[in-house]
Amino acid sequence: MNRTCRIPGCSTAVASGFSPYCAGHRANLRRHGEPEQKAITKAQVRPYQTLVRARIAKNPHNPAWTALETRWRALVDHAEHVIAEYERGRAGSQVERLVAREIVKLGNTTEPRIVVEVTMAMVMLREFRPCCFRSDHAFWVQLGRRVRGLSDLNFGERYVHATGKVKRCYRELSPRAAVVLGRWLAETLGIGGLYLARLDRAEHEKQNAEQRDLHKALAQLS
Repeated sequence: MNRTCRIPGCSTAVASGFSPYCAGHRANLRRHGEPEQKAITKAQVRPYQTLVRARIAKNPHNPAWTALETRWRALVDHAEHVIAEYERGRAGSQVERLVAREIVKLGNTTEPRIVVEVTMAMVMLREFRPCCFRSDHAFWVQLGRRVRGLSDLNFGERYVHATGKVKRCYRELSPRAAVVLGRWLAETLGIGGLYLARLDRAEHEKQNAEQRDLHKALAQLS
């Protein structure tokens, strides 16, 4: 008996006897953290990264930026320790070792400030547009993808026979490693994005209150 995909509105037949999803939704689950999660693009993150940079420019000497960069460097140091322990023959998690290599790769190729900015921008995106993420897992995976995208080492090339051209492609992490990477980034740097989101929201509320007061005062003119 043929079964259809579990996702509401999807009538595609399930190809595998073990998965409740069709091939497309199964690929989304593997790549993006949830069957219905869509990839977060640079264009979606850019406005929030602009807000982060504006806040940094407004407070250039605030020690928070240096503290966040220090937290990132500490995470890179931890990743290097994980790899060193493995090379000494110590047992450990294969997933954490894979994530550690990604962290070290980013630490060697990407400026700490850029990693901080993108992570905070992703957290702000989630705070202001939570509908963009289907779950915590989906957010962690998308966060990891966007930060990994800062390094060209995470991209490869493949020849497409149909077009006769070489296409640049993103090198996927395993689903478990993608979740761990995003969680490490969120736990290390997410606090900055949360605070900026709350600060920005408070400023908007203040502006709205001032505008309401102005309208109320104008309405009382005779």
